Amino acid sequence: MTAAAFGPAGPALPRSVSRLAANPVTTVLGLAAGAVGAAVVGTQAAQGSLPDLPSASTVTADLHLTAGASPASGSSSTRAAMTPVSAEPTSAAGTVPELTKAAGMQAKSQKVDAAIDRFESKIGSTQYEDYCERAVENAFGTQGHYESAIQDWRSQQQHSDWQHAPKGAMVFYDTSSDGHVALSLGDGRVVSSSAHHQVGIVPVGFFQHPLGWAYAPY
Repeated sequence: MTAAAFGPAGPALPRSVSRLAANPVTTVLGLAAGAVGAAVVGTQAAQGSLPDLPSASTVTADLHLTAGASPASGSSSTRAAMTPVSAEPTSAAGTVPELTKAAGMQAKSQKVDAAIDRFESKIGSTQYEDYCERAVENAFGTQGHYESAIQDWRSQQQHSDWQHAPKGAMVFYDTSSDGHVALSLGDGRVVSSSAHHQVGIVPVGFFQHPLGWAYAPY
């Protein structure tokens, strides 16, 4: 190499190396990589075989990655390796409707169980004879919503398959002008007043002219 190649300020650095000089970490890594590379080349040259060396652009990209910087350009494989893997975000908000629904169903089930227990605690009593609507309302801890069972029936969303009334549903019958209402146990039986003239448990078809069932609104 002639002296003219150096110029007054010393040897001209390759463009890739001059860019790395702006980053001290990159510079140190570059010098270390160069020293190791030179040692490897010298050793293999002495043995008569030289390895295929990576291109300057590949080394530059690797050094940038090591130093925590993103190269401005590179091969598609290099860019693919740098692409972060994104995970699907999860949020507790997505489960809120399900939890709310489950809590509501549990509360309703507890309310139905309490109403049935309250009604069954009156088995054998004659205090609700001719007061079936009051008996059902009292089972749910309320009173005075409707004057008669038939008025209650006409105010509800009606289901005609009385044989399959779910647990806690009110089952209605057209036994008189006032009608009759009982509380379903969900197994083909109801607890009701006027069951042999007292509160008792009888088959759902025990009373004449069944109309259907409705969920208790209380």
